[in-house]
Amino acid sequence: MKDAPLQVDAILGTKTYEDVLFSEEHAERVVPVDARTGNRTRVIEGAVEKAKEFVADDSRRVAVPQSTEATIETGSAPYLSVVFYDSKVVRGKIESDSYGEPSYENDGYGLEWTYRAATKSDEYDVEFVEADYETGNVTIRVEEVV
Repeated sequence: MKDAPLQVDAILGTKTYEDVLFSEEHAERVVPVDARTGNRTRVIEGAVEKAKEFVADDSRRVAVPQSTEATIETGSAPYLSVVFYDSKVVRGKIESDSYGEPSYENDGYGLEWTYRAATKSDEYDVEFVEADYETGNVTIRVEEVV
């Protein structure tokens, strides 16, 4: 995996990335409120089920929250479909939510490209174990092929 930005040890084994999937809690935060009426611009109830249906046709994809700004600007759903090792998943949850650029638990881009290199390598087996929309967690397993 010479093209990987991180050492393979960063992804070997079973890893769980917490609170990264679209959830009711995320819907509460990202679905905009109309300032004039105080009403939400979209119905939150059932949003997680719709997000799961949105990614159901590809077993490698998960639904992650989209920013409020992007939701408003594009008029689209408050979630995105991404591959299970996308940087939006593997960066982990936000550590700092103070004003300004957020900081995350992990180097999302480094991990994404290391997972991507492992999926293309014959030396590693990358398995998407679970997307748990109740907890918001994604679990991935990487093992060396013997």
